[in-house]
Order: sequence, then C-alpha cells, then structure tokens
Amino acid sequence: MASSAASSSAASSSAAASAEQPRSRNFLLCPICKKTHWSLPVHLRRSCMRTSSEADILAVVESAKRAVSNLMRTGRVWEYSLLSRIMQSPDTIGRMIEELESRGNAVVGIPTEAPTAAVPAVPDVPVEAPAESSSESSGELYQCPDTTKQGTSLRERMASLGYYKKHSLDHDLLVSFAKFLQFDMSNENFKQEVENVARFLYFMDPQQASLLFVRQHEKSREYFLKLSEAGLSKQTVQNYIKSVKRFLKFHTGSTDLCFTDRVLHEDCKNYISFLDNIQMATSKQVSKETTRKRFDTFQEGVLSSTQVTAVLAAAKKDFLAVIGKLHAGECSPGHQLTLTELQLVLYYLEAIVILEHAQRPGVVEHMTVTEWISRRRDDTRPGFVVVAVKEHKTAATFVLTQEQEMWFDLYFSEVRPVMLGKKRKRVEDDDETDERFFISSTGKAIYNAYNDLERLHKKYQVPKVTSQMARRAYETATKELSDVQKTKVAGYLTHSTATAEKHYRMKEIGSAVDAFLILRNLRGDSE
Repeated sequence: MASSAASSSAASSSAAASAEQPRSRNFLLCPICKKTHWSLPVHLRRSCMRTSSEADILAVVESAKRAVSNLMRTGRVWEYSLLSRIMQSPDTIGRMIEELESRGNAVVGIPTEAPTAAVPAVPDVPVEAPAESSSESSGELYQCPDTTKQGTSLRERMASLGYYKKHSLDHDLLVSFAKFLQFDMSNENFKQEVENVARFLYFMDPQQASLLFVRQHEKSREYFLKLSEAGLSKQTVQNYIKSVKRFLKFHTGSTDLCFTDRVLHEDCKNYISFLDNIQMATSKQVSKETTRKRFDTFQEGVLSSTQVTAVLAAAKKDFLAVIGKLHAGECSPGHQLTLTELQLVLYYLEAIVILEHAQRPGVVEHMTVTEWISRRRDDTRPGFVVVAVKEHKTAATFVLTQEQEMWFDLYFSEVRPVMLGKKRKRVEDDDETDERFFISSTGKAIYNAYNDLERLHKKYQVPKVTSQMARRAYETATKELSDVQKTKVAGYLTHSTATAEKHYRMKEIGSAVDAFLILRNLRGDSE
C-alpha cells in the first residue's frame, strides 16, 4: 500500500515536472520569419530552413539562444539619457528601431517607403551608436524591392547565423587598436578592420571582449571555416584573418602587455604563428578564386556604354523631381525632404561619379569639401568644371557639366547639412566626417559607395553595374578611336597622384574636358 502510494506520488511529481518544463522554456525568435517559436529547431526544419543543412539550423538555434540570454541580461534596462537622445534625433523611429534591434528585438511591418513627414532641423545632439549596426550601409531606411526569396542573400544568411554581432567599438582593446590604425598606420579603412575584430571577439566570447581567445585555437579555426560556409569569399575570410593578426601584433608590440602579463603575451605570439599557418593553407584557395572570377568576367562579356548608365536614366525623373523642390526653394535647406528623397540625391550623385565618369568607389568615399570648393572652370568652355580628388591614395579627376555642378552644389548646400545633423557621435569620426564631401544619411562619411550603388540598382530594378564593369566598357569602346583620343581617355581614367596634380593645373583642364566629351559621345548623350 505504502509502495503504491509512493509510486503514485512519484508519478504525480514527474507529471508536475513535465508540465512545468514548457512553462519555463524560452520562446526563441526565428531570424527569418521574425516570429517566436516554442521549438525553434522544429520550426526551422519544417518551414524557414527546410532546405538547409542540420549544421546551419543548429547554428541559428544557438545564435537565437545567445540573443535571448543577452536580452534577459542587458536588454531590459534603459537609460533615460539614451531615450532622450533618441527622441531628439532627426530620425526618431529609425534610431529607435536600430536600438531595439541591437538589443535582440525584432521590428516588423516597417513600411517600404520612409514616412512622408518632413525631416525637422535639430541641434547636433550626440547620439550613441547602436551596438550592432550595418557597417556597409549609408542608410538602412532606403528600402528596395526584393525580388529574391527571403533569407537567401549573403547578408541575411550572415545575420541569421549571428556573424554580424559584435562587441562595442568603444571597448578599450578596440579603441586603442583603432587609434593605432588611424594615426600610426594612416589606414583610411581602419573602421573595417576594427569591426572585423569586434565580430571575431564576439564569436569567441559574447560576454566579454578580451585577448584570452588566443588560447582557443580550435574555436578560432571553426570561426573562419563558418565564414566560408556562410558564403564569404576566400579573400574576405583572409581579410578577417589579417585584421585579427594585426590586432594581436599591435597588442604584443605597441602596448605594455609584455610587462603586465608575460604568459598572455607569449600566447599571443604563438597565436600569430597559428594564424600564419591558416593563411598559408588558404592562399591557394584565394588564387583559385581570383582566377575563377577573372574567367567569369571574361564570360560575361563587356557592357555597352548605354547599359553602364541605365540606372541613371531610370532614376532621373525621380531625382529631378527632388532637385526641383530644392531649386525652387520649397525646402528650408533640405529639411522638408523625406529620408528616401535625401538618399536618392546622395546615391544618384555617387552613381554619376562612378558610372558616368568611370571613377572607383574610393573617389566618392574620400572626396573632400576642400576639393569641391577648389573645383576649376575651363576658360574656353565655361560650361564645364574639373574636380580633382587628390588628398588620398586613390587620386582622380572628373568633369561636371553646368547642370551637374548645380546638382552637386544643391547637395552640398542643402542636403549635406541635414545629413550632418544626423551624426551619431563617435570620437574618431568627427573631424574626418566634417571634411568629407559625401555624407551618409546616418551623418557619417560614406563607408562603402559600392553598396549605395547597389541599392540604387535594386530600387529601380536595373541590372547591377560595378565601377570595374563601367571602366572596362569605356576602355573597350575607345578601341576604334584615334591614338590621341585614347590617350586622353586613358589619362581621365588613370588613378595616380601625378595625374590628379597635373589636371589640377589650369593648362590641363582642357584635356580633361576633352576626355569627358569623348566618353559622353561614346554613351550617345545628346548634351
């Protein structure tokens, strides 16, 4: 009898425990459909990732678990000062969305077009940068029609696997590394390297950024392997390895680590040798990948000069409508344009430089205010101005018509100040951002003009054209020209400091205009 009662009691306890289990289990967020599920692995296998491998599914599940853990630990406490800065920012909704997503929340139902309400003028209030932002973006609210299946792009795949998560760039280890790259190494692309390291450190230890990862060789190898499996090119993975390697060389050779922790210092040096071995093993794969890309480029053929600028033709009506508002004085400088309209002006002008003038993205990314103000006019043909971009390693010269000069000047005087008003303060950005001519809608210097160009192509559903494709098209189109004309075009497309300095002198401006007119004739432009 007693035994039966005990069994009954045990059964009751077991049932109670099993009934208790579902209630204590966390619902996990699916990064693809943006819905929470009691059993995320089952959902992914049946629905959102039914064609994916089991390893990919488990990786997404683990990422979702970490996100829930971080949300429970840090996502529920908000500083009043942060909320105040968000409310005072130019794009309150966009800024709030970024902050929510950086804490592991998902925002759904975002409209395709930005709100039509005016963008108000606001004082330059420093706003904290989100913990997780898109480093490649000049403005995430510029939404484009997506003709692909949800969750199939490389960016979405990387995000769903959690590989874009990173530690704060304000961490002491990263701040000192950034200053070293920027000032000691004069590395203009230092932010990319710092972000690469921040993502790597997050993978190695989501809780705390430290140098202790040097004692985890297997997990490090797993990270670089996972980047390749996610779809990153071998060269991009190599860049991640180089960034981590330079990060360690800085801390072993330019800090007091050798005095404060000799054991860790020695471990860091051993880890650098470990990275050397990985680089050697993947170098052949990078070479094969480069050869394959060259072959694919050969197979694609060369675009016509008209195809190169197709996106400019497709977007011109909308662009001119926005310019019309600015030119007619309807806006009080730019403040009544929507965020989408501001971005259209920015992206269109970037496309003019890259596609119409066949310049590399670095020209857009590094062009300065001083270089714009110092533009020179052709004495014999006053309808053209020459802009010489020479204050960085990717020097160049390009020519604008009188109409294009007016567009650029309207951007400079009315749109750019609004962009700068959106700046989110980060110590190393301010001086550089204020001097750069092209400013993103987040108030920072343009980080990757290629991605802005891609967004414009997607927006107008035009086949993507890169700067390399544009340059190759123009170079091919000049084959039937005279040697003199070929020389002028070659000089226009050449990126060297000597060329920029030469064209910066008045006596050479005519030659640059001649080259521009040749390119315009090749495109068949009537004006």
